[in-house]
Amino acid sequence: MVRLLAILIAVMGLGLGAAVAQTQVPDGATVVSSVQARAIARKALAEGKLQIADALTAALLVQNPTDAEALMIRALLMRALGRLDEAREHAASAWRHAPTPALRFEAAMLTADVLTRQEKFSRAQFWLRRADQAAPDDQRRAVAARAFGVVRQRNPLQVNLRFSLKPSNNVNNGAETLEIDIGGLPFLIDSSGQQLGGWEGSTGLSFGYRLAENKTARTDILADVFFRKVWLNSEAAILAPAARGSDYDYGALVAGIRHQRLIWPDMGPSTIAGIAGQSWYGGEKLARWVEIQLGQNVKRSEQSALRFGVKARVEKRLDDSINDSRSLGLSAEYLRAIEGGGGYSLGARVQNIWSDSATVDSLILGFSASRTLPKLGPVQPRLSMSAENRDYQKWAATAGGREDRTLSLQIDATWSDVSYYGFVPQATLIARRTWSNVDIYDRNELSLGLTVVSRF
Repeated sequence: MVRLLAILIAVMGLGLGAAVAQTQVPDGATVVSSVQARAIARKALAEGKLQIADALTAALLVQNPTDAEALMIRALLMRALGRLDEAREHAASAWRHAPTPALRFEAAMLTADVLTRQEKFSRAQFWLRRADQAAPDDQRRAVAARAFGVVRQRNPLQVNLRFSLKPSNNVNNGAETLEIDIGGLPFLIDSSGQQLGGWEGSTGLSFGYRLAENKTARTDILADVFFRKVWLNSEAAILAPAARGSDYDYGALVAGIRHQRLIWPDMGPSTIAGIAGQSWYGGEKLARWVEIQLGQNVKRSEQSALRFGVKARVEKRLDDSINDSRSLGLSAEYLRAIEGGGGYSLGARVQNIWSDSATVDSLILGFSASRTLPKLGPVQPRLSMSAENRDYQKWAATAGGREDRTLSLQIDATWSDVSYYGFVPQATLIARRTWSNVDIYDRNELSLGLTVVSRF
């Protein structure tokens, strides 16, 4: 029970005297339960009687500083008064002390709302992930996801973290055979060039920061950091005793700027981006490059769109200057959403690479298709397939030149209901096969990995 000298004023002011069970004690004070006091405070707040709500919540928190419901009412009151720092502190405290998932959800949502009002959008997104984690049902998880999308649109800083772990039968993109026929004579290549099995762990962090935006244009700074770590298995150690997993580690650092503009509003945004990057392989510098990318979206309907792209790239190889290259690529993609969930895409690309190296200079033709299926039970499946033909135009080491054909299949299975702070597990099966008329360039890869992705 809580003793409040002001309770009589509150009850009379709200006209709730008959509804609140009261008992007179010797000193003349009015005695009500904490539950009744909270109910009166909520009603006072809803009716704009902020002084009454202030007095009641202050008294409740003097008696019990960890009263989560009183902290929530107090946070709402502080928000109404424009005292946002206090509102955030009380809402966060309510989250820490909430006895039920439903109340933790409300407290996290309120904290996120206050942080959004203060334009602390990244922190608000973190609290919305907390709300998603605490949500006791799908309806409230959907509310948190929608709010996350709204805050993400307002946040000038976008951060995307990704990581995966998978076993692979070809962590080094090695050859199926070590023998090559030159002029009718067989030659053997070094055993480290043979395909080796092991594990791949990768992590990536992407940043985007909005510099400027209006109704027809937007400019962002971009950055991306990626690293892949390789561990060889025992069979690989036998095949190539001198090889180490670190020999095949790969890292890349990329930065750039992107500008989007509605030049033709009825069509969709036009994009131009400039990107520079550097990569490392086996602990050594591999390449530096710059790219210019042009893109145009064409909206055909509410369910379908076309994307066209042009990419020009100049690459400086730091391992061997003969591998320096210039390239120009064109791409087109059709995307369509399907009622009831899912969708599909179809794409094609052509790229020409000019280089002094016969193993780099090439003409590439590629096709791709993907299909996102409606959920099958708890799983959201997605199928992707691509085919590529690469003609090495300067190849003269073997008769007939060199031409590689690659077929890739990827199956993603996402468990969207198994969520931890808005992140869900995704299993990915990748099968890739390259057929070359030069045997040492035949390749095959099979891997099954686990990735964690955001469902927002």
